[in-house]
Amino acid sequence: MLQSAVILLARRWTTRVDEVLAEGGLNAGQLAVLNLLAQRPSGLIQREAADALALSEAVMSTRVTSLLAAGLVERQPLKGDRRAHLLRLTDSGREAADVWSACASCVQYSVESSVSLQDLSTALAVLSRMNAALGAHDCSVATDADPAPQPRGCTRMPGPVSTLGA
Repeated sequence: MLQSAVILLARRWTTRVDEVLAEGGLNAGQLAVLNLLAQRPSGLIQREAADALALSEAVMSTRVTSLLAAGLVERQPLKGDRRAHLLRLTDSGREAADVWSACASCVQYSVESSVSLQDLSTALAVLSRMNAALGAHDCSVATDADPAPQPRGCTRMPGPVSTLGA
């Protein structure tokens, strides 16, 4: 139930931000990359940027490719590593990050102002703890020799979907 609520909120929030950003030819994912690079003026390797945003390198590559084509990001060879490139904002990218972040902030303000400051503070604290818990636990399938702790109410974790009903 909580998982569904969080997923729905994230999708609706992202959809609303995407609607606002569409006028500038951007989406929320691209703006996240611009904002990250704005915080790191010296640049980031694409893999580092993907890690910072908890994205696969494939998703990051798609985002970077579109930002390169729009002239908002540039790639520079990384000294000492022929395979890696440093990502940096162009002047246009810096301006786009500033302008469109302000527009996206209107969505955030609208959502956040719908609840009390106390409720917002509690929600942020709870979500932070849950996020930390997700980072701290490995939910991979355990072997009999190394059983993983089971969720409450679950006597045995199911195997892969392909084995269900077999």
